[in-house]
Amino acid sequence: MGDYLRHVRIMRNVRVPMRDGVELATNVYLPREGTKFPVVLVRMAYNRAHITGGELIERGLAVVSQDTRGRYASDGKFYPFIHETNDGYDTLDWIARQPWCNGKVGMYGDSYLASVQLALAHTNHPLLTALNPRFMSADIWRQGYYCDGAFSEALTFSWLCLEVGSRTSEANLMPFFNIPMLLRERPIVDLDIKSGNRSEYYRDFATNYARNQFWRDLSYRETLPACRVPSLLTGGWYDYYPNEAFRMYADLLSGDAPEAIKRSHRVLVGPWTHGIHGRSKLGQLDFGPEATKENDHSSRWLETMLKGGTPQDYQKALIRLFVMGDNVWRDENEWPLARTQFTRYYLHSQGSANTCTGDGTLSTSPPQNESSDKFTYNPDDPCPTIGGNHSVGTYNPGLYEICLPGPYDQGPVETRPDVLCFTLPVLESDTEITGPVWVHLFASTSGRDTDFVARLCDVYPDGRSINITEGVLRGRFYERKWDAPRLLEPGAIYEFRIELQPTANVWKKGHRIRVNVTSSSFPLWEPNPNTGGDPATETRWEIAQQTTYHDAQHPSHVVLPIIPR
Repeated sequence: MGDYLRHVRIMRNVRVPMRDGVELATNVYLPREGTKFPVVLVRMAYNRAHITGGELIERGLAVVSQDTRGRYASDGKFYPFIHETNDGYDTLDWIARQPWCNGKVGMYGDSYLASVQLALAHTNHPLLTALNPRFMSADIWRQGYYCDGAFSEALTFSWLCLEVGSRTSEANLMPFFNIPMLLRERPIVDLDIKSGNRSEYYRDFATNYARNQFWRDLSYRETLPACRVPSLLTGGWYDYYPNEAFRMYADLLSGDAPEAIKRSHRVLVGPWTHGIHGRSKLGQLDFGPEATKENDHSSRWLETMLKGGTPQDYQKALIRLFVMGDNVWRDENEWPLARTQFTRYYLHSQGSANTCTGDGTLSTSPPQNESSDKFTYNPDDPCPTIGGNHSVGTYNPGLYEICLPGPYDQGPVETRPDVLCFTLPVLESDTEITGPVWVHLFASTSGRDTDFVARLCDVYPDGRSINITEGVLRGRFYERKWDAPRLLEPGAIYEFRIELQPTANVWKKGHRIRVNVTSSSFPLWEPNPNTGGDPATETRWEIAQQTTYHDAQHPSHVVLPIIPR
């Protein structure tokens, strides 16, 4: 600490005024040598004192850390997302007036620290020189507090009721009575009250179950095309938001900006979950020494851009991916990759695909006359979440033991009779799957609504079935019209198009590719009660009989992005 203090000048609890008179608590860290500096601004809901400059100061950058409105020492009332454009812009104006600012400002940060950047991106404030939104969504209904219609129960509850349910986050650190049991309580709209911490915004998020105007007002998807600020979008394959990183990249390229501006954006996706934790190991896998080589990418990006460099100086390729299995970084220049061979692998069985010891297989040959598979989905006995691509359990200590993200053996799930397993024969050579993954499932249910969950796994020679990517679709959104859900007709066959998270993984020779199909993953997603009632206020549930089809008229399949080796 003493050495650090010799290199930094600190101004604590500076009160920065907003246009409506609210003052936000702000800390300023300046290098001791020099008078004017490029500035890194970090706006956060998690206590500005956690950002102290560190490596950025050593790189000659000033650091400004700020509590967002209504959090910690800042004035005003916190409500997620709605004040961040104006408050961020006013903070930039304040920085512009400071004698230590040289006129260039960059931003970085994970999760909510990324959302405050997305809120500013379209303003193109004159000071904004570079952005680095990490591990976040521009459309928090589509991928965030909901996932294609399914309520993200553990995430929404833990963040809105525990993490930001009061001015500070101490509630998140309290020993909690029994979170798994609490999350099974119904109706879900009252989980905040039952936790002892009533939350206005939790109740708003839970009751607005379709993508209506409430969610459009909180989305940055429509404004991103106007962004002219070079942006490095960071994602993790085992986070909740890798799909969003590529969607946001497409949004940035969709506007009318000059081509040079469009080519200033970069994407970086690594073997991470919700944040970079400095280690090569995640879950039950170790991705090797290469995995940590981009851990400093944010500070390098900010130093390059704020000291007169260009995105090309930072990284020539537009996209940098960590390819799991091979465990190496690789540069690309488009998404999906131009050389992708999108290949259909059809689901086959003679009606006994239940569990990993059943007769479910995958093949590139379309099905002909095959029996359907059936399973019973009981919302009172949902499949447990084991690992996965999500952001629960990283900053939510009370949920560590019930919902950890990352690669884990799915064996305990695959022995359940309500899980269908379809497995490719043993691979005779390495097979790379990099890109978006879709499951087209022809299915029917006895309920008025239900969920279908699909998961792609890498089956090792020793029998471990490691989850690679997953997705869910709530039945009433089968048309994928997010603002106009329609209940299902019991017994009718629908094509459910389930979008899994994108991935980059090499299945090694001797491994097998497996697709799992079920109807729940709790507590990641709220178990669908199957009744067709209002998801927020429903208090009863029904057992649903699920039937999946794979015949000539209903060729259920997964679309895999195969990359030639």
